[in-house]
Amino acid sequence: MNRKEFLKSSALAIGGFYFLQSNLLQAMQPQLRDQKEIDVPIIIIGSGYGGAVSALRLCEAGKKVIMLEMGLNWGKSNLPYSNLLKPGQSSAWLKTKSIAPFLNIFSLKPFTGVLDRLDFEHINIWIGRGVGGGSLVNGGMAVTPKESYFKEIFPDLDAQKFYSFYFPLARKELKVNVIDEQFLQDCPFYKFTRVGEGEAHKAGFKTMRVPNVYDFDYMEKEYKNEVPRSAFNTEVIYGNNHGKNSLDKTYLKKALDTGNLEILDLHSVDTIKLNDDKTYTLNVQQIDTAGKTVADKVFHCKKLILAAGTMGTLKLLLHSNAVNNFPINESIGKNWGNNGNFMTGRNWVKPLSGGTGAKQSTIPVGGVDNWDDPDHPFFAEIAPLPMGMDVATALYLQINRVDKKGSVSYSNNQLTIDWDESNTKKMRENADYFIKKMNKANGGTRAHLLFNNGFGANICYHPLGGCVLGEATNAFGKLKNHDNLFVLDGSLIPGTIGVNPFVTITAITEYCMDNLMKQNEFA
Repeated sequence: MNRKEFLKSSALAIGGFYFLQSNLLQAMQPQLRDQKEIDVPIIIIGSGYGGAVSALRLCEAGKKVIMLEMGLNWGKSNLPYSNLLKPGQSSAWLKTKSIAPFLNIFSLKPFTGVLDRLDFEHINIWIGRGVGGGSLVNGGMAVTPKESYFKEIFPDLDAQKFYSFYFPLARKELKVNVIDEQFLQDCPFYKFTRVGEGEAHKAGFKTMRVPNVYDFDYMEKEYKNEVPRSAFNTEVIYGNNHGKNSLDKTYLKKALDTGNLEILDLHSVDTIKLNDDKTYTLNVQQIDTAGKTVADKVFHCKKLILAAGTMGTLKLLLHSNAVNNFPINESIGKNWGNNGNFMTGRNWVKPLSGGTGAKQSTIPVGGVDNWDDPDHPFFAEIAPLPMGMDVATALYLQINRVDKKGSVSYSNNQLTIDWDESNTKKMRENADYFIKKMNKANGGTRAHLLFNNGFGANICYHPLGGCVLGEATNAFGKLKNHDNLFVLDGSLIPGTIGVNPFVTITAITEYCMDNLMKQNEFA
């Protein structure tokens, strides 16, 4: 019996009661948005990688699922994403000014835009908002971690099974592909990559070609002006109108196609309460695109999946504990890290030979692999800086080990992070080593125009940890002290994975859902 037949047979075996319940739910779905109190079997909070994987596997098994997403369903809104050089209403979550890491000179009217930034004393964290979560605003770098580091981070997981099954499954579902090498060498929009790789080689570093979820067949067509431009129109951090296979075009689309998933956007969960019968009650605010609450709602469910992203999940758990005495394990908030994110750059890069290119693709495809250096292990993305002119500047996102983890707590009605310069000390040393070696071999200076003293230690795109797999949860993501609550997102990873993490988050969720379904956790 193949997988499809097995799932169909298993669903039929559940019995008449379940299908009566499912049919009732299906009949009421069109009215859910307008109801104030709603009872459903399974709720997923968040539509990022963990939530999208969970939804698909549950829906394939015939389960009816409600997904609550605080951001906008951009696919249904008919609103375009804006590009980096002309930020519009899509560009920031309820802010009066654009919030990209650079070039924030644009005033905005508050709107439930696609990019948010959480500001703490020593670190700023960028987060995607909308149906598809972080997949809407990231650069799409689909990197599988080095197996040796994966084993170090997750010693209790079967690495062989991950690298032979779960990682390939994740890459297939995410539609990961690799740019054509000849196109890369010929395309003027990738001069920054060619220069970056050439300079790295001259400095004695290894480079690697980085896969991506952006459709490179589409990119070749947009270069020929056969289709609308996106990567070549400075679109990425505020969303891509074309080309990128974000989750709304992959996992979530497949889940919706089953007819078993309903996504309620602009629904922000405030608190969770554990009931005496081990079910859950959620207090939820439905908001409009100006951020105003238009309805207060109460949801009841038997099974709950927290997939709100690392910071969202931690806030829900810690806030609910503070106001509802919601039971949480003592390890919640511990083992948190920035995935070793450290921004750096160089000015005066080949200014006499055309610099790094006036036109740049927003989709990165190259990286410096120095991970095997025992003194300075890191991976560095050769990042674009599409400013509309040649600024002779090279930008890098370094991903390092996180030797000193931080922690997240809750006080005065807000999250706080125990994180300061001591947590990024080794990362700064790696960046200093990298920039000095690059400049010695190629010329150039530290990127003082972009960062204070050439370093962006406070920039974080990859918050991880705080609800670590096997510590705060069991081996498959079930939260300790709970029978019906599961955490499935980046908070399961203990602060570091050595590369852009979304492929790992996807694979871990596939692994968890595979085992949870086999254990009939959602029966």
